[in-house]
Amino acid sequence: MDYSTQYRILFDAAVEAGKKLGFPHAPLAASGDAIEQSLLMAVRDVLADFSDHLNRLIPGYWGNSCQALSTQIFGFLNAQGIPAEIVTGNVIINNTDVFSTTLESLKNEYLASEPLTGSQSLHAWISLGDDTIIDAALPPRLAKNHGYPADRADAILVGRAGLFSEKLFLQYEPIIVGSDFIAKTNPPDPMLITEQWRRVFGRR
Repeated sequence: MDYSTQYRILFDAAVEAGKKLGFPHAPLAASGDAIEQSLLMAVRDVLADFSDHLNRLIPGYWGNSCQALSTQIFGFLNAQGIPAEIVTGNVIINNTDVFSTTLESLKNEYLASEPLTGSQSLHAWISLGDDTIIDAALPPRLAKNHGYPADRADAILVGRAGLFSEKLFLQYEPIIVGSDFIAKTNPPDPMLITEQWRRVFGRR
């Protein structure tokens, strides 16, 4: 089984996990969505320009800012009518589980009556649906710790799970799908960011 197929299976389970937690918003992307390569490449080009804004908004090292970056990309894309969703989970780099995130740990964080203290052990990225992955935070982490080319550290990864697994030895593991996780545990609410971007674009 190729990794894109495995990713879609994990994505479906992650959507169900969000539903069981009672997320108020239905997912804006699904594993069954057929995302054309032309759309994915168009989004890549748009985000290459958007990275300048992200650098001003989140200056410095991006490797520890996956949720803030994902929130902004989520808002920016959805405000332009490109459905995108935030995925929370793990990334396996060269067979090493970097974040050691579990569904139980994410449930505990989401359901906690008071914000938990300490750093979060998780990774967040964007999906348009299907096997697509958009990730701004991982490239600088790869450059810092895993020999990824330093001149590509500020590039936003845009591609498909199978290709990332084959070419970069990255296996993304969705655990929960939905922006509501960040809205509760690490605001601002991505939906509010979407509304802000809609005002910028003059959309309702």
